[in-house]
Amino acid sequence: MKKIYEEYKLRFSKSKNIFKRYQAVFPKGVSHDIRFFTPFPFIVKSSKGPKITTIDDIELIDLWMGHYTNILGHANTSIIDEIKEVSRKGIQMGILNEYQLLLAEKIKEAVPEMETMRFCTSGTEATMYATRVAKSYTKRDIVAKIEGGWHGGNTDLSFDIKPPYKGMKENIISLPFNDTTTSLDILSKIKGNLAAIILEPILGAGGGVKAEEEFLKEIRAFCDKNGTLLIYDETITGFRFRFGSIWPIFGVKPDLFTFGKIVGGGFAIGVYGGKKDIMDVIKKGEIITGGGTFSEHILSMAAGYKTLSLLEKKDYNRLNNKGEKLKKTIEGFIPKNINAFVSGYGSLLSIHFLTRGDIQKNKPSSFLSYLDYEKESLFKIAMILNGVYTMHSGGCITFAHKKTDINQIILAYKNSFEALADG
Repeated sequence: MKKIYEEYKLRFSKSKNIFKRYQAVFPKGVSHDIRFFTPFPFIVKSSKGPKITTIDDIELIDLWMGHYTNILGHANTSIIDEIKEVSRKGIQMGILNEYQLLLAEKIKEAVPEMETMRFCTSGTEATMYATRVAKSYTKRDIVAKIEGGWHGGNTDLSFDIKPPYKGMKENIISLPFNDTTTSLDILSKIKGNLAAIILEPILGAGGGVKAEEEFLKEIRAFCDKNGTLLIYDETITGFRFRFGSIWPIFGVKPDLFTFGKIVGGGFAIGVYGGKKDIMDVIKKGEIITGGGTFSEHILSMAAGYKTLSLLEKKDYNRLNNKGEKLKKTIEGFIPKNINAFVSGYGSLLSIHFLTRGDIQKNKPSSFLSYLDYEKESLFKIAMILNGVYTMHSGGCITFAHKKTDINQIILAYKNSFEALADG
């Protein structure tokens, strides 16, 4: 362990020295906790396609890809050219611009159930506004979320992100993912005042686990029976596995959606919307859905529109299949003396190092309490030394990752697992 960390410090010595200046002006040296890792994070100089280059002049294959945002790769030439052209017209206007209409119409074309929508500047805002709309529409106060589910840093939904899970806080309750019986039992006790259930169809930070069909169907049936709205937080899954929402893959349709990341083309964005009659509560002026100074920012709108225009021509099935094959290959590398498993779906993957073995892989509430953070931290550094940057010991592949990149990723996993197995 010591040898791996010492090697990292040596290779990234320039980042180490400059990071001291970051620590002097930012708590922990960062503005987003996930960007810090032990012993210190390297500093990026540039990015292109599936790769990043640090200020230490070390090139790494990237599996984080801007928080899963850059599905077309870093610094896509077509998007950059579009932004250069649009920026000549202005940058921050704070008034309606033509690109927001183009982007909204493109989203609605891909997701017809998104009858009306509004833009904001982050997934955090989108989930905040979506739940606010749901409360106003239903005239109810309680919102249910998933244990381990991350919906951004807004005050209401930043609850039960990490174990131990408390179950309820004021008007927020948490449900165990893919545990239908327990979830319905919890919901039945507050059904008269439950405005909405918000969930990620595939958990991001909560384990990279896919929702089971039975779970979604029973949650949908509960909502229909009790007048509760179902919200899909697709900040990660939107336009990740197909051109549009993931719901047709699962066969269970929500009432409201939130999108972000990919639909902004690399710029700050959040989108929330769904059924027109629900979204029409905004017209009444009884709730605040301002959207922020930089909502509908012309560069975000233009980059998003260009991105979706490019994505509608892409072969998602091929990308998803590449991701599934990669996960199966990685699973074969896990040594017998390392307690770990691979989760994910399509082009997303996560690896979980555990301190115990008797867990249920399809239920994050079963294994999130037993994550081996020491091994995860060590594995991250081992992967970096093998030329690949990961998040949650995995991340995502994109349309920019070529066969040679995938082969290098596979070799990095093989070598890194061997390093851990050797102690």
